[in-house]
Amino acid sequence: MMDIPDALEPNPTYENFVGKCPRCLEKNIFNRASDLETLEAIDSRVVTCQNPQCGKQFNITADVINPAHEMLVFDCYDLISQKHYMQCVLSLAQAYEVFFSLYLRVELLYKPYAADSEGDFDRLDALKKKLYQQVERYTFVPMRNLFLQQVLSSSRPRTLDGAESAIDALSYSVSEPDDSVLGAVTDVQLLELLRALKASKINELRNRVVHKEAYRPTLTEVEPALEEAEKVLFPLSRNLDLIDDVDYYA
Repeated sequence: MMDIPDALEPNPTYENFVGKCPRCLEKNIFNRASDLETLEAIDSRVVTCQNPQCGKQFNITADVINPAHEMLVFDCYDLISQKHYMQCVLSLAQAYEVFFSLYLRVELLYKPYAADSEGDFDRLDALKKKLYQQVERYTFVPMRNLFLQQVLSSSRPRTLDGAESAIDALSYSVSEPDDSVLGAVTDVQLLELLRALKASKINELRNRVVHKEAYRPTLTEVEPALEEAEKVLFPLSRNLDLIDDVDYYA
């Protein structure tokens, strides 16, 4: 029986897995949710070429395991190459918001669950839904302020009871921390990253794009925004040890 060849030029993105059929060289785009029916990283999977004149099997592999916010940033390279600058701005702003949400899950759910000797997975799931409902209406600035407040907070919930109380206490009207408050951070790298995050204007550019103005950004606006996102979000993820997996913190 012949070995099944691997896809050529594999290009996994947050939403799709793209690769050329090694038999007919047709570019195939497999949507993760609709075509592959999984949102998990793909180690190896046999698929069928979407070219009706081919229909042969090949293997997709070499998927990425980066967190969602990083994949959204990576997607911008393809968007820029295709000159979809508006979509790139939307993806970058979304990457920040996804990052804020990940931090809240880790600090208010995963870590308390791991530290709680009576950790109840069903309750964890219920609290995850509660957290989502609590911050669902938060726009970019309130989410950023909430993130900064949580990072600067000296108290962390250590049980699911504490986590529920912390979630109940979340406020949409939390104010942006003053520079003097940020200055109390003793980790020099973290301090500089938080300052850069606080100073980011990607939300303002995104608002111009999506609102009535339907602003069309230029390459000279998008490239610095992409560079900023990489320089801020990626090291922040490492510094804060953010992994979207509750078992990681067990």
